[in-house]
Amino acid sequence: MNQLLRLLCQAGLTFTEPRKRQDARDYVTDRIDDLTDNAARGYHRAVDRIERLYHVARGDDHRALYHVASFAIGLGVGVGTALLFAPASGSETRSAIARKGRDIQDEVRARVSRQVDRVSEAAARTA
Repeated sequence: MNQLLRLLCQAGLTFTEPRKRQDARDYVTDRIDDLTDNAARGYHRAVDRIERLYHVARGDDHRALYHVASFAIGLGVGVGTALLFAPASGSETRSAIARKGRDIQDEVRARVSRQVDRVSEAAARTA
């Protein structure tokens, strides 16, 4: 109880001195400004994320096309290198490539399906 009374007395004396009152006002103002800035940054980040999600859902986001093109180029280089350095016969190599191509195609379809489901769920949550 004595500590509480001492604290209240110190606070009362602090606010009776003009300089201390100004320091306290400046401190509170700075903290409010910091909170306002943090809230504004959080709001803008959320708006940016929602906007990106909207563009992905509409198909306006071309980053996915870049990734697919990069994958296709890498796949072509890999297949070409494998054909040049393959120790197996031509028919064995072609059947292995066809099998691997089907595996990759299935994996790409599964990933695309998962991404479409995620975007659909996110769009449903934001609606």
